[in-house]
Amino acid sequence: MAKDLVSEIDEIFRPRSVAVVGVSDKVNRLGNLLLYSFVDMGFEGMIYPINPKEETVMGFKCYPSIRDIEGPVDLVVVSVHPRYVPGIVDDCVAKGVKAVVIFSAGYRERDEEGKKKEMELVEKARAGGVRIIGPNCMGLYSPSSKISFFPGMPKEKGEVAFLSQSGSLTNIMGFFASLRGIRFSKMISVGNASDLDVNDFLEYLGSDPETKLIICYIEGVEDGRRFFKLAREISKRKPIIIWKVGETEGGNRAVRSHTGSLSGSKEIWDAVIKQTGLIRVENHIELIGFITAFQNPYLPRGNRVVVMSGPGGPAVSTADACEKAGLKLVKLSEETKKKLAEIIPEFGTSVSNPVDLSLSSSFDVEMYPKATEICGLDENVDMLVEVIPALNKQVIERLIEVQKRVRKPIAVITSIEFVTAGSQLGKLFGVVSPEELTQTLMRMYQSGISVHSSEQEAAKALMALLKYKEFLEKNR
Repeated sequence: MAKDLVSEIDEIFRPRSVAVVGVSDKVNRLGNLLLYSFVDMGFEGMIYPINPKEETVMGFKCYPSIRDIEGPVDLVVVSVHPRYVPGIVDDCVAKGVKAVVIFSAGYRERDEEGKKKEMELVEKARAGGVRIIGPNCMGLYSPSSKISFFPGMPKEKGEVAFLSQSGSLTNIMGFFASLRGIRFSKMISVGNASDLDVNDFLEYLGSDPETKLIICYIEGVEDGRRFFKLAREISKRKPIIIWKVGETEGGNRAVRSHTGSLSGSKEIWDAVIKQTGLIRVENHIELIGFITAFQNPYLPRGNRVVVMSGPGGPAVSTADACEKAGLKLVKLSEETKKKLAEIIPEFGTSVSNPVDLSLSSSFDVEMYPKATEICGLDENVDMLVEVIPALNKQVIERLIEVQKRVRKPIAVITSIEFVTAGSQLGKLFGVVSPEELTQTLMRMYQSGISVHSSEQEAAKALMALLKYKEFLEKNR
């Protein structure tokens, strides 16, 4: 993609004015939700509702059409029946609009006639210098520009970008991830990707200074060669986590009816992922865990891991998960074992690997941090997995301080539900309050401490860090 197109996309993300087509002051319509998204984010530019039958919507002056707006319009969001979209694109061309987000569906994902109409829209827009995002998409979200596709999205910006061919998943991830302390630089829902596509936005994100980690939900791509080249080059600078769907026969059929994309075979995608350094996840739970591991990663030297736990059963299960993922439970040095024996109870514990800190460690705010430092400074240890039943604020603060000296991947397996439940058990453990949770998680990620809901997810994330490190070494 030429540099001028990278700049063009950047300008799309920084509109000075926005128009929303498909609003009403009398009916609760989706267009109103899209309009309110900009209001809710505190968009500082001009906002123009479009409806020829209304005079005002949400307190804003309403215009009959794009052409009737006095000032310039940079971005237009369209949520109307498909039969009205061609005329709106004509208006955008006449007005000199930079880009149109077409939320409306009913194009290539529907049938051949829909595909033909979609191609006609693109030809019309390109001839007039207007870029299209969609159709069949949610559009764009950028906290730094204060633009959004749904009310209630976080206003704080992060360093993670999410590029998706699913609109609803983009929405869901925005809210679900925010509860886990993840903040985004950009979120992009491309839908059918009729004009600006996955490859265009991927290259843009590869150059975006606000983005350090790229997440892709992909059903298929049209230009596989370009995707391969982009992914391989960008992966050398920024990790790319990919959630690839539509590889089974049933999934492939679902993809064609969703965005009309070409998904490709599993064998091809396996080869692409292996050769480009992409980091693969299988579901949204894994995705959240992997994001926390790759936000500010300490890349491990090797696959040697130590498992630490207060509860005994989870330690065994975590050890199994680590070895199944390809990690090796390391033999701790005698010096490390000696130091551990000095701080943990004499009975019902173990200084071998897994390290059993005893159930009483859950009530001791010093136990986990001290054991983490002792094991983490062992030269034989490349990474640590810690089963911590609940996020005690004092424990986490001490772990963050310890990590400054350890500087190795630390994966914490815990239950966020202790915080949200507000139970007596949660109070007994001294867990962080719901109000403190987001900031606590964000500080952990920034320190190179990832948080996971299961031992399998934690082990896979650590193995992914190792594979990514090996990719970087091979491609220096």
